[in-house]
Amino acid sequence: MKIKHIYAHEIFDARGLPTVECCVVLENESKHIASVPTGSSKGSFEAHELRDGGERLAGLGVRASIEFINNELGPLFVGQEPDCVQADLMLLERDGTPNKQRYGANTLLGLSMALYRAHAAVEGLELYEFIGHICGFDSVSLPVPLFNIIDGGAHADSGLSIQELMLVPFGAKTVRHALEIEASAQQLLKIALHNQGKQVVYGDDGGIATQFRDEKEALDLLMMIIQLIEAQEGEGLMIALNVAASQLYDRTHNVYVWRGEKIMTDTLLNWYASLVSTYPIYAIQDGMSEHDLDGWRAMYEQFSDSSLLFGDDLCATNVERIAQAIEKDVIDGVIIKPNQIGTITETLQAVKFCYEHDKRVIVSHRSGETNDTFIVDLAVGISATGLKAGALNRGERVAKYNRLMEIEAQLLKDL
Repeated sequence: MKIKHIYAHEIFDARGLPTVECCVVLENESKHIASVPTGSSKGSFEAHELRDGGERLAGLGVRASIEFINNELGPLFVGQEPDCVQADLMLLERDGTPNKQRYGANTLLGLSMALYRAHAAVEGLELYEFIGHICGFDSVSLPVPLFNIIDGGAHADSGLSIQELMLVPFGAKTVRHALEIEASAQQLLKIALHNQGKQVVYGDDGGIATQFRDEKEALDLLMMIIQLIEAQEGEGLMIALNVAASQLYDRTHNVYVWRGEKIMTDTLLNWYASLVSTYPIYAIQDGMSEHDLDGWRAMYEQFSDSSLLFGDDLCATNVERIAQAIEKDVIDGVIIKPNQIGTITETLQAVKFCYEHDKRVIVSHRSGETNDTFIVDLAVGISATGLKAGALNRGERVAKYNRLMEIEAQLLKDL
């Protein structure tokens, strides 16, 4: 089955910002479409995202990406059978820059995702099966969902410095059960906020972005919800935090700007210690800045026995960056975001490198999501520890959780 046509166009993400959608059309007229997420909280080590500049759409248009796919890159593969790995390698060679500066990671990722989907279809496999096959895995497994329930940081005006407060339903028997627990948690949280006379509003990731005095108020409210659910379900819930500390770091003075005050790394570590001793903190993502390696080392020495530490901005889904973090012994796992690196093949290389060094992986969404569910199949195909897809709220987030339930149903049927 050969490729008949490849084209791309500009669409809008969940924040109303432009992004790339790419379509690979096979000879049987089947269409295999992928759309690229974008992030508002970006690390400095992420691959280059190509934007048009100029006055149109505040300079954020992606027409240049569309032109590259339609006129330069897509035609390279027309008339050939899909070979996604070789295609990615060809794209990387043609770009020829260490950071996707020529074509942009968003350009390459749209084409890469669509070609992976097309290749899976030609092989007669579900996308998650195909990804597992590409990685050489004998089986796949379902990730634990990490539900974003309260938004802060760059994703909301909630008054919180922490970017994501997440619930992790370890006691759930199935994905569907996990989703039911999260749905209950959301409703209970809304009721509690209404009872406090607070307005319920939402952030970029679909989490509640009501104004809070501080993180302790938000966490205490979550603990109340957890206790209510555990009383009903008899199942355990834990909390995960995405601090996104790089967004809070002042590199000039090597301090963190926390709620308007400049604090040293030691002060932040002491604050984390109070959280870990008070709340069931399963994991902390980016607790220190990507530029504060001494802070990462101190944090790992202090908390690796009590909470898992995941690198996001620190690692940027980049094998070289992950290798440095592993060499310095500062992480338990890595957050995987394909648009940080630019192609799915590179993403899978990063995942396999993590596994070779006994590190966990969590596949993650971005703040500017689309209805594309690729990351769900990716998480299942690589048997990721967890999946972050935002709150159980808003179509672009719910689409991913619905896909995870669909895959669960398929896997249970095959047992």
